[in-house]
Amino acid sequence: MNIQQLRYVVATVDHGSMTAAAAAVFVAQPALSRAVRNLERELGITIFERSGRGVTLSPEGAELVRRARGVLVSIDALQSAASTTDHTAPLVIAASPTLQAALAVPILAALRDHGVAMPSRLVGCSSSAEVVDLVTAGTADLGICDSVVTSDLVQVTIGRAEIRLYSPESLPLPDRVRMADLAGLPLVLPTAGSKRRAALDGFFERAGVVPEVAVETDERNVWLAAVTAGLASCIWHSVEAARVPVPGVVIRSFDPPLHRPLTTVHRAGDSSPALGPLLEVVRQMSALVG
Repeated sequence: MNIQQLRYVVATVDHGSMTAAAAAVFVAQPALSRAVRNLERELGITIFERSGRGVTLSPEGAELVRRARGVLVSIDALQSAASTTDHTAPLVIAASPTLQAALAVPILAALRDHGVAMPSRLVGCSSSAEVVDLVTAGTADLGICDSVVTSDLVQVTIGRAEIRLYSPESLPLPDRVRMADLAGLPLVLPTAGSKRRAALDGFFERAGVVPEVAVETDERNVWLAAVTAGLASCIWHSVEAARVPVPGVVIRSFDPPLHRPLTTVHRAGDSSPALGPLLEVVRQMSALVG
């Protein structure tokens, strides 16, 4: 979904037909129709019910247009503000390396697609507690966390990530693994003494299982390499391309499913010129998809 597709849909409603809408937004009518059809396929809904007399909004389309109008008003305001705002100071986002790639970069890309471009700096953190500390201290404008945080910072929920087990395809495990299946299972884990390792050790202790530590490393890009090589399994976020097939690797959900909350945090009353547009785009995008 992109902002231009929303403009085409709203223009079609405002001008009564795709032909009139195309003329109003200075695009060829076939291109506008194709963009609307692509949006319908992407969302899995029918926006316009077509007939020989033109187009009529479906109930789903009417709801989309209602939300899209709000998004477009906000985006136009952001673009206007961006043209007059000094963005020499970079937007600083604190997150784990995992969440930098999985969420921070896509958020910045979405912001750019909405017409607001600004310099940014990504600061790596080893835990959500470290993210909170950096934002609280003013070192970072925005933080992305993957666990419950207790703080006076303003929290904006992104959603939640499912925790899955990535294993070599030769490993005999059920389609959905139970915590008991981890007992004695060779795993790739963070190094002993790290905050991430302490969190996982607590997780295993509460579950009453003792996994076998096969490989220790804090370099998350090595984890899947170890699994692909058949050395061990690893526990991995669903936000990290979990639905993309990895050769030689089987991805399994837990039974019952395990999830971690994903939230952004920022300081109340922060007047950073970069933070406002970013949060507005995140909220509007979330509202659009429900």
